[in-house]
Amino acid sequence: MMIEWKKSYPGVWNGTVGTPELTLTGVSGKRPSDRLNQLPETACPEHKIQFDTMGKYTVLRMELDHEERVFGGGLLFKQVITENQVYHLRVDHYAGVDSGRTHAPVPFVVTSNGIGIFCNTPEQVDLYIRTAHRKEDKAKICEHDRAGDKDWSCYNAPYYIEIAVASPNVEFILFSGENLKDCVARFNLYCGGGFIPPKWGLGLWHRTNMTMDENDVQSVVEEYKKHHFPLSVIGLEPGWQSGSYPCTYDWSARFPNAERMIRNFLKDGVRVNLWENPCISEKSSVYEKLYPYSGSHLQWCGIVPDYNIPEVRNILKEHHRKSHFSIGVSGYKLDESDGYDKWLCPDHAEFPSGINGFVFRNLCGLLFQRITFEIYRENNQRTYGLTRSTNGGSVGFPYIIYNDRYDFKEFVTGLCSCGFTGTLWCPEVRGAQTAQEWVRRFQLLAISPMLLLNAWANDATPWMFPEVENTIREIVQLRESLQPYFYTAFAKYHFEGIPPYRSLFMDYGMFLAENRQHSGDLDDTANPYQEVQSSDIKDQFMFGDCLMAAPLEPGENSRKVIFPPGKWFDFHTGKQIVENGGVIELTCDDLSPMPLFAPDGAVIPVKENGALHVRKFGNLPGKFMLYDDDGETFDYESGKYSWKEIEA
Repeated sequence: MMIEWKKSYPGVWNGTVGTPELTLTGVSGKRPSDRLNQLPETACPEHKIQFDTMGKYTVLRMELDHEERVFGGGLLFKQVITENQVYHLRVDHYAGVDSGRTHAPVPFVVTSNGIGIFCNTPEQVDLYIRTAHRKEDKAKICEHDRAGDKDWSCYNAPYYIEIAVASPNVEFILFSGENLKDCVARFNLYCGGGFIPPKWGLGLWHRTNMTMDENDVQSVVEEYKKHHFPLSVIGLEPGWQSGSYPCTYDWSARFPNAERMIRNFLKDGVRVNLWENPCISEKSSVYEKLYPYSGSHLQWCGIVPDYNIPEVRNILKEHHRKSHFSIGVSGYKLDESDGYDKWLCPDHAEFPSGINGFVFRNLCGLLFQRITFEIYRENNQRTYGLTRSTNGGSVGFPYIIYNDRYDFKEFVTGLCSCGFTGTLWCPEVRGAQTAQEWVRRFQLLAISPMLLLNAWANDATPWMFPEVENTIREIVQLRESLQPYFYTAFAKYHFEGIPPYRSLFMDYGMFLAENRQHSGDLDDTANPYQEVQSSDIKDQFMFGDCLMAAPLEPGENSRKVIFPPGKWFDFHTGKQIVENGGVIELTCDDLSPMPLFAPDGAVIPVKENGALHVRKFGNLPGKFMLYDDDGETFDYESGKYSWKEIEA
């Protein structure tokens, strides 16, 4: 099958099979950023791509160079480099295995050579990454005798990606960048460019126990004042509603003076964020209006409105605007849009717009973000919130992915991999067995997209371990001091498409010699098929242009840290750590600060005692472009912002 690639922007080409009616970018309503037109031209790699129709599948096949590595395939929690993997993409609660069932199954893959492919569809997408060998390519395949070849592997030299879409109507977007990061930036810009959160969103968040009433919530806020913690957002869990699981979206009698409470919080600089899920109770004031537009199956015993219908979006927007936004609510958290299969509508469910349960599931989180975002956008106020699911095209929506798992390693790997998805991932603090674990979890949150303590099912507070209360306060203060740096990273996300959280490979390329593929060691239990392995870096990440994080796990006091080429310095002390990259064994005390490192020439703005200071590392000349705007509105879209060059 031949396909015509049509150039839409420098380094971006569209190719269409059939007549697709529904696309992820179309559902999001976001237009490509004008910034794309300012980027340099790159060559179209169409010669590497072939198409086939195989049964119900449209199959795209892209040739890979021998040492070309692949990234993406949705939000991952076990790895960053996707070697010899098969992903069946669908929105789902992550269950501990990178299989494609994830909170953000974004159908985008990108290679270390700067080539990216985005399947702009909510239909079923299967990714066969360096696993699919065809018989017509037998000349490229070498058979080996497993019993006699000590270097035997179940994989031959992988040379293709195959992407199978279960539809005859698909839009593919092809990206070509000057390098890996440039290609990812073009993808983000094509999806509208990243969001800039309100400045208050970068502060400390606390989500209250779901059983709390108005007085209880006010007491939590007062406790933060007493302990001198600068609370920025208070999140209300299901109990704020008159009914939840299914939801009403109406205020409960437990909050008789909700507007007065919210207005008083705002005077103290504290915002209110509301929890919701997409299933609606018959007790809801919008139930009758939405019933004709709901799907065939119930969820949590409530109807599920078809967000794909404009009338549904208008009904929900009007209700949220009148009942929540008008009294001062600053944002939302959408839960239960991912769920395990037994909790959600089945794939064969029918929705009035003509989509099935599988497609609705892939679009639910994306459309909820659009509904609520537009309320604030239309009123020139920024918002910031949380969602349990999203998909391609969501890069411009100010929502962060979260889930119910609590594995520290997964939290860190998610921060490494999210940069390849056009989404951002947020760990959260919920509990700890020891004071040291409490400190380590707060340290990771302090450099994450959102500093969130989620006490929805307990009474956790930052000071729950009194012996480390001051340490936790210092961690929160570190985040406050880095606010100008964080804010600038988000501005580059918006204006340039560069993700604020990203893998080291995005900035430094495949700098490890060990990244070359090698056969794994045979083990009759752990690795019975001698699966091919490659060195990955999944426990360190860049945030912004100048800081590398190497988090220490709870219970550990040492770890290996990998440094890219060049001199690197300890952010906290300024001490030089390595001369020209390499690997060191780092040892820390229980309460040592999070290991943060800056490269030679780094210039980092920090806020201390209300004044802006600059930290300069190493001897190389360096500069930092510091961004600022009003922090509240969308006036930056009309040019009301500043970039100031700091040079040292």
